[in-house]
Amino acid sequence: MTDCIAIVRSILEEALTVPVMTDIPENRPARMVMVDLDGDSSTPYVLRPRLAITSWGSTDRDALGIAVSAVEALREASLDHDLLSAVELESVSREEWSRTGQSRYYALVTLTINTQE
Repeated sequence: MTDCIAIVRSILEEALTVPVMTDIPENRPARMVMVDLDGDSSTPYVLRPRLAITSWGSTDRDALGIAVSAVEALREASLDHDLLSAVELESVSREEWSRTGQSRYYALVTLTINTQE
C-alpha cells in the first residue's frame, strides 16, 4: 500500500527549510512542520487521504508563511509526481499553542494519490 505520509514528508523535506515530523518531539524546535492523517475517503483505485499540516514559526507571520509554503510545495509537486496527482486545500486556521502561548497554523489538505496497482 502507498504511504501517503511518506510521500508528503519527502516532498516537504525537500521544499522547506524547517524540520518535517510526524510527531511532536519532546524538545520541539521553534520552527517545524508536523504531518498527520486526519481522515480518508479512499477507493480501491485512488487514495484520498485528508492530512493535517501543522506549522510552528518564530512569529505568527512566520508560522503562517510555513503553512502556505507547505501547501504550495504539495500543489507544485502534484504537477509532475508519479503518484500524487492533486492537492485540495480545505482550510487554514490559526490555533493558540496553550502551553507556550506560541501560535501555530493548521492546514487541512485532501490529496489524490494514484495507487501503484
